[in-house]
Amino acid sequence: MVLNSISVAFVLYLALLGATFFTRAEKLNVAAGTPVFLRCRSKTDNDSPTIIWKYNGKLLLKKMNDIIFKGERTVSYMLKDEKTFSLELRKAEPGQYACYEDNTQVATYDIEVWKVTGSKSGYLLQGDTLKLHLSPVKDARIEWFEPRKTKVTGNEPRWKLEKDSLQILNLTVQEDNGIWECHIFPYKVHVSYNVNVLGFSNPLDEFQFATFNSSSILSCPLNIDPEGKSDQEIPQIQSSKWLKNNIHMKEHNNTNRSIYQISNIHSEDAGQYQCHIGFKHRILIKTINLIVVKVSAIPPMLKSKEDNVTLCGHISSSAPPLTELCWVYVNDSTTQPKCGSPISENKFCHVATTEGLWRCDLKVNNDVKISIDYILGKTLNETTLENRFSLIKIASGIGAMLLLLILVGVCVPTCKRIKQKQQQAKKMAQIKQHLLAKRTCQCQRDLPIDYYHT
Repeated sequence: MVLNSISVAFVLYLALLGATFFTRAEKLNVAAGTPVFLRCRSKTDNDSPTIIWKYNGKLLLKKMNDIIFKGERTVSYMLKDEKTFSLELRKAEPGQYACYEDNTQVATYDIEVWKVTGSKSGYLLQGDTLKLHLSPVKDARIEWFEPRKTKVTGNEPRWKLEKDSLQILNLTVQEDNGIWECHIFPYKVHVSYNVNVLGFSNPLDEFQFATFNSSSILSCPLNIDPEGKSDQEIPQIQSSKWLKNNIHMKEHNNTNRSIYQISNIHSEDAGQYQCHIGFKHRILIKTINLIVVKVSAIPPMLKSKEDNVTLCGHISSSAPPLTELCWVYVNDSTTQPKCGSPISENKFCHVATTEGLWRCDLKVNNDVKISIDYILGKTLNETTLENRFSLIKIASGIGAMLLLLILVGVCVPTCKRIKQKQQQAKKMAQIKQHLLAKRTCQCQRDLPIDYYHT
């Protein structure tokens, strides 16, 4: 009897152990916000079993006699297949999901949801600090990747890598705005977090170049236009102003508050300009250094071929590093540019002895930012003398031609008259000779042949 009891107990233990092994929970590691598909594996031959889904021990969904009953709406789900009673969790919540068929547990899922949270939500202003935190961590190994898919090593000056978090200092639009990813090992889960940074489209500090008497437009556009968006999370602009060398500038008629226009630029317009855009909690500031470039020549023109002119390129305000001014003789492409740094005296000069077109280039790190042309000519006196000399030569040529024409006009008629007179004299001589011969013949005919008279 005791032996039979022990045998029955052992069989029940094996059955319970088999059932426990069969319904062993399946571990699922998913990223927050991603859908999950759960299948209830039915093994019975009953056409109308009673099927129940439970979430953390509470009724979620029940099918009995082909009628579906819904329990507590603690998670967002969708019944995908009534025959297999499979569920799709639109946004998985952590916990245990169990499926029962006729009071027999046939499927169990333990879901671990990994998510990244930020110390600040919504849109952040350029220059803010953000801390991204991953949960849960346990024994996981994590790697962070910035929006350009470059791995964060911890050696970056603005990105502070910690065990379960990443701190981003002095947020910038250019490097930090976008989707950050956290890769979790050994679970092969990728969790993303969208960092929205509101700031200037261009770098904070920049240089702008303009020529003397020209016009220039200074701008500080934002990467997002808050006034054109209806998103409640986007901070709204409270104020805006422009400063030059820390002095507030008068308002101008431009409707765009991020643009300031300067016309007919002179040297005194050079300097440091600041665009201030104010929000509820902080002000964004962008600095623009305006550099004005002009050229001069002493003397302004060449006096003679042996003389020279000093061509100078001038810059107003402090130039950026690796700046140089270059003079190029445009009329001869084989001539090498003459370059020099304007840092010491804010100018660079070159002695020129050849007239023609010269060009002054301002280069930053070998990149031409602005160019000014200068035509070098000769002085007015020498030009006038050369013009007079040219006129004399032209007049002499014209006079010689006229004299030749006059001579031809006089000589030709004279020669014709002389030739005509000669022809007339010749004809007269011929006529006289002819008349004389005729008279002689007549006299001979008039004499009678009378030897008596003789």
